[in-house]
Order: sequence, then C-alpha cells, then structure tokens
Amino acid sequence: MSRERSSLADTEAFGAVAPPPSAPAERKDTASAPALGLEPASWDWDRLDTHLRLRLLNVGERRFGLTPEEAEDILQDTFEAVFTKRPRVRNMKGYLVGSFFNRCRDRLEVRLRQGERESPFPAELPDAHTATRLVDGLHVRSAFRLLTPRCRHLIQAYCVLRQTLAETAAESGCTVPAVWKRLNQCMKRMRGCLG
Repeated sequence: MSRERSSLADTEAFGAVAPPPSAPAERKDTASAPALGLEPASWDWDRLDTHLRLRLLNVGERRFGLTPEEAEDILQDTFEAVFTKRPRVRNMKGYLVGSFFNRCRDRLEVRLRQGERESPFPAELPDAHTATRLVDGLHVRSAFRLLTPRCRHLIQAYCVLRQTLAETAAESGCTVPAVWKRLNQCMKRMRGCLG
C-alpha cells in the first residue's frame, strides 16, 4: 500500500494527473472575418492599391534607387502575381509589401551584377572602328568573367600569354591531351557566353 501511495504522490507532483481544462470564454469582439484577414478572396484590391501605391513607389525610388518607371513596373508585376495566385495569407498588406521589397532587391542585384561585368565607355572616342573594338572587348571581358577560374587560367595562359600546350600542361599539372581537351571545352563555354 505504501508503494501505491508513493507512486500516486509522484505522479501528482510531476503533473501527470492534471485537472480538466476549463471551458473557453466567449469572444466579445465584433471584428468581421475579412477584417481579420481570414478570407483572402474577399480583399478589396482597389483599397489596397490606393493605400499602398504611393508609399511603395516612394520606397522603390528612395531606398532601392529605382527609376519611377521601374518602380511602377515592379509594383504592377507584384500586384498581378499576387492577384492571380491569391495566396492564403492573413495579412495581405504585409504580403504585398514583402513581395514588392523582394522584387526590388532582385532588380538591384541584377543591376549590380550587370555593372560588374561591363565597364563604361570613355567619353572621347576617335572613330567608329575603335568603338566597335571596344564593344567587342567588353563583350569578351564579360564572357571571360563568367567562366570558371580554371578555364580563365587556361585561356589566359594559352591564348593571351602565348604559352605552348606543353608549358600550359606543366603549369596546370596535367597531360598535354588533357589540357587540349579542357581548353576546347572552355572555349566552347566562352562561345556560349558570347552568343
């Protein structure tokens, strides 16, 4: 009997036997389901558009450095995507703002990556032939930057520094046929980047 009492006392001490939960209290707030965001199909898109448009356009221009046309395009794309998908979210305003920010960030990253690959033209160009050579050089440089470091090294050693295949193979630590095959693969990749 003492064993039963001690085990019963232990289970009560650890909370294994809990009292039954009390009945939930009735809600007294009168908020409607659409105001809480429970019915995503019933959102007033015109109200959201008028409420958010100017704010998001200003944020796109000031925070992300977009032109007014770019900010408007991104905002239209965001509204169109959200309107056609109709995601089940509780806070449609927050979802729209977050989607717009993500799209602005993506546009900014694309612009930065594009700026890394291309350098600006000099202001004074002597003739058209020089200009076309500069444009071709920019395209080749951009394609060269898209290659892997190993491909860049092989092309630079063989094509730019004019090393022989044997010297390039000795420098890279592989056989001459392997260097020839890798060099052809790298040139094929570079042609794909240029095309």
